[in-house]
Amino acid sequence: MLPSSPDQLSAPPTGHPRDISAEDLERALATARRPDLLRQLVNRSRKAFGFYTSHYPHTLNYPWVIEWLERIPKDSRVLDIGAGVSPVPLLLADRGLFVDCVDSHPVVRTLPTKPDWNEWGFFDYGALHENLTAHQCDIANFTPPAYYDAIYSISVLVHMTRDVREEVLRRCREWLRPQGLLLLAIDVIPASDFLWNRSEGHEVEPPVRHGTVDHVLHQLTGLGFQIDEFQLKRTVYKARTDLLFIACTRHSEIGAVALKA
Repeated sequence: MLPSSPDQLSAPPTGHPRDISAEDLERALATARRPDLLRQLVNRSRKAFGFYTSHYPHTLNYPWVIEWLERIPKDSRVLDIGAGVSPVPLLLADRGLFVDCVDSHPVVRTLPTKPDWNEWGFFDYGALHENLTAHQCDIANFTPPAYYDAIYSISVLVHMTRDVREEVLRRCREWLRPQGLLLLAIDVIPASDFLWNRSEGHEVEPPVRHGTVDHVLHQLTGLGFQIDEFQLKRTVYKARTDLLFIACTRHSEIGAVALKA
């Protein structure tokens, strides 16, 4: 019998306080549509940071982003909005993509990893891969160096007020090349269509003001995006929220602005 490849085996638990438990990882792998991608993410994260976050929804939304971005070619440019401490940019860079990682969090994570690390914080990804550039700034103040072939955001848009979120989505449309991908993983208040309205324990704004799933879809279609995938996962294991996944493609020329090629 041939030995298993590294992609077929998950790196063992590291003992870090925020590392996903063996039981939770086994459950996630057993139900994953692409367990190979989850294993790659776990291995990459444990190698780089010493843990794979125990926040169970990230066993779903991280592989979802990677699977969608498998379809874009090597040397493509990608933007990660709210990168935090995540293996997603690292795996994309390993596959030959160039990623700008934007995060405004005031906590700066500097290796070596410490016991209090989690998926929150600003990390300078350029220290780990030449294809990665980190920007510690608010996305509303970010100036992209060029058009992007794909933009993604994982569990970050709901931490913004509705006004800021809507402006960021308008800018995403402007920053994408024609046929560019926009991938959004968004938390939703359980058993409702209201977007999750809390960030690090604080209310961002009241749910009615913060908006609903339909508000996001309506804005995206109004900006000229074609919705390619829409999923709303309810009662997710060990999650305080329901999970919304939207993948869309930039089509019309509404709102285009000039950037350097």
